[in-house]
Amino acid sequence: MISTSVEHCAFSAHVGLKMLLFVTGARGSGKTAVIPGLTKKFPEYSLHDFDERGTRDDSSPRERQEQTEYWINKSIENQRLGQDTIICGDSVFGEILACPSISQIEGLAVCLLDCSDVERIDRVLEFGGKPTMEMLGWSAWLRVHSVDPEWYPQVITKQGYSLMQWDNWQGWQRGDKRWQVTIIDTSGKKIDQIVGAVTRWVSGVQASTNLVLPVDQRDEDDLLVEDRN
Repeated sequence: MISTSVEHCAFSAHVGLKMLLFVTGARGSGKTAVIPGLTKKFPEYSLHDFDERGTRDDSSPRERQEQTEYWINKSIENQRLGQDTIICGDSVFGEILACPSISQIEGLAVCLLDCSDVERIDRVLEFGGKPTMEMLGWSAWLRVHSVDPEWYPQVITKQGYSLMQWDNWQGWQRGDKRWQVTIIDTSGKKIDQIVGAVTRWVSGVQASTNLVLPVDQRDEDDLLVEDRN
């Protein structure tokens, strides 16, 4: 039996578990630009833009969290069909772990695309956007959140989706092995180089034998007993 514990869930990729992979990041990081390249690299995956269902209020945690739950449910459907899923967009690791349906996911991996502030501004301007201080503040928060679950969690927990289960991870501290986000620096890279970096990350996830899926808080000893049965 494969354990799906928030405390400790190591499993081997070769046992046939289906993966949900999130490629995340703030504006200008490259998360949307990599979609065409990743689609070519991984035609067997169900790959989607986080916002492909339509526009939403970028400042609303509730809307982002509801959207995250939607994509987790789509991944569960793909999982039943034997298909892996990649979602590229504005999802946040702490929100992913708190979504009510996350416990049904067999395997989860998350990366954060990041870049320097000046390059982020230049990229947004290049595509006709308007850089803001809020954009830079959000990217800085995401950067720290990816390594420290205790860094101002109220940024995402206040005024959020009512069904979120924040106690899935609240109380975890920096360095906790369950808090795993791969940071990919896209500074100074062209789109094909960013696609290459994300491709290597996806391939590494596929080959991993020690992926952690946090979903519940049962005692680890109980789970080890289940695994022996």
